[in-house]
Amino acid sequence: MKLGQFIAALAIAVSALAPPATAVAATYRVLYNFDGKYGIGGPNGGPPAATPVLDAHGNLFGPAGGGVGNSYHCSGPCGVVYELTRDARGSWTESVVVNISSFFDDGSLEGPVAIDAQGNLFGSIGVGSIPADSWIFQLTPKPESWGFGLIYRGYGPSTSGVIADTKGNLYGELGMASNYISTIGELSPGAGGWQYTDLYRICPGNSCFDGSYPRAQFTWDSAGNLDGTDYAGGYSCPGTNGCGVAFQMKRSGKGTWRYHVLHRFGAFTTDGLYPWSRLVLDASGNAYGTTNYGGPHAQGEVFRLTPSSRGEWKETMLYGFPDLKIGAFPWGDLAFDKSGNLYGVANGGNVCGAYYCGEVYELSPQPSGQWKYHVLHSFQGPDGAYPYGVVIDQRGHLLGTAWGGGTNNYGVVFEITP
Repeated sequence: MKLGQFIAALAIAVSALAPPATAVAATYRVLYNFDGKYGIGGPNGGPPAATPVLDAHGNLFGPAGGGVGNSYHCSGPCGVVYELTRDARGSWTESVVVNISSFFDDGSLEGPVAIDAQGNLFGSIGVGSIPADSWIFQLTPKPESWGFGLIYRGYGPSTSGVIADTKGNLYGELGMASNYISTIGELSPGAGGWQYTDLYRICPGNSCFDGSYPRAQFTWDSAGNLDGTDYAGGYSCPGTNGCGVAFQMKRSGKGTWRYHVLHRFGAFTTDGLYPWSRLVLDASGNAYGTTNYGGPHAQGEVFRLTPSSRGEWKETMLYGFPDLKIGAFPWGDLAFDKSGNLYGVANGGNVCGAYYCGEVYELSPQPSGQWKYHVLHSFQGPDGAYPYGVVIDQRGHLLGTAWGGGTNNYGVVFEITP
């Protein structure tokens, strides 16, 4: 399901339940308004196409469209990677790292960008109006510019992007194998270029028991395992290709990996359906994420997966979204602060034209073991609309993107101080 189709479906799903939320004071400001243009030299690009990433210096990077208002398909050149830098006074400046129209006649940036320990950026490009091919690219920082290179060509869109390990290898859903089977693969740099290795071939849809369609970026845990979610597959949901799974890729020796399902969503009526976000982990190794449907009110949930000594994982629902007026149907990634609070984004709140503008929320753990839900910011349109997700910098500030609204209606980068 494309994001625009998903948001359109939400406009008719409004719950009448009372909100168990408490308003908290938070300072919100727009750091940058995208203008959607491709001009050379000067602010341009938009709308943003994913949650941004932070480098070691606190600079923000991310993909964005350019010249069109749709980040999925382009009838012409589409897409930039942008950088936002912060000066000592707290002001931010946007610049374009690369404009992919210089390399593709009809390509669009798909999914988030990743950064490695050397400051290189990696991302994926879908080619064609309905992407049949995808490329993984590398951006290398230089004193006055960035070097651009294409390092791998796959088949099918790669919306989950890639993630780097400490040795510079890349991992992700790197396109399709035979019969439209999604593949989790590894790219390793070498003297002769980048070498690709198949790690696991995920079954296609049709309720494949081990999952299907990993659309979110993977996550490393403290043991060096790759954790992720599949949007489909697992248990069958009526009229669908499965409700989704959470999985783990574990090294099994001699360069091979073992794929293990942590949880299959949709087994019970109180469970979530269709995990949309990447997994984030706490210091104890518990994994957290969101589903954008299901739960006790059928409007999504925030969940926790807890490992046991027997290798099994238990799912706990931390919050089931009850009311679209205060946020529901979450689709963005979660982020932890240093106090153990969770932050995320969801649909709901104010109405922006035909759709809801979206919310940024906080979940705080309580001594009772419950989690308390707070709305940090409810978008209104001029300040942005339809947030992708947030990251947390060293100051404890939330930085994120919204792909609509703002001064030019091409989205914004925003900051929230809780």
